[in-house]
Amino acid sequence: MKGPNRTNFLFSKEIAPFIIPKEQVIVVDPDWSLERALLVLTRKGTTSVPVINQAEEVEGIISKTDILDFMLSKSRELDFSQLRKHKVREAMNQTHGGILANSIFSFAFEVLVNRSYIPIIDVKNKFIGILTRKVMMEKVIEYFQEEYLQTISKPK
Repeated sequence: MKGPNRTNFLFSKEIAPFIIPKEQVIVVDPDWSLERALLVLTRKGTTSVPVINQAEEVEGIISKTDILDFMLSKSRELDFSQLRKHKVREAMNQTHGGILANSIFSFAFEVLVNRSYIPIIDVKNKFIGILTRKVMMEKVIEYFQEEYLQTISKPK
């Protein structure tokens, strides 16, 4: 396929094949202490993770920055001993809900412009995995590489 039809195909494709399944995703519970969440974030070497409740629903995302900002809002000085007194749900970002697994590539691409990943949910709002900006960018790069190869292989 070439030209606009091929582009439309890529950008109208469902994101389901690109999802990293929940079994491979680090998550935290909204009732965990901020101390435990920060420990998980630090040990796993990640800046943020989805917050998934006992019903397997996405409640938001928690990041190291969210935790530090929350603690600074409580006191002018960071007192890490206070982390165990607060829950993830107090500091998490609730504006980062999930999108459906049957969402189209162009929609997910737009959502991921300012995020490194987005939680993916099913129609019952259950967490099924994440979609990363890296995976989406790799697919776009593949598309343009194929397009370029088709262009230079055309007889003149």
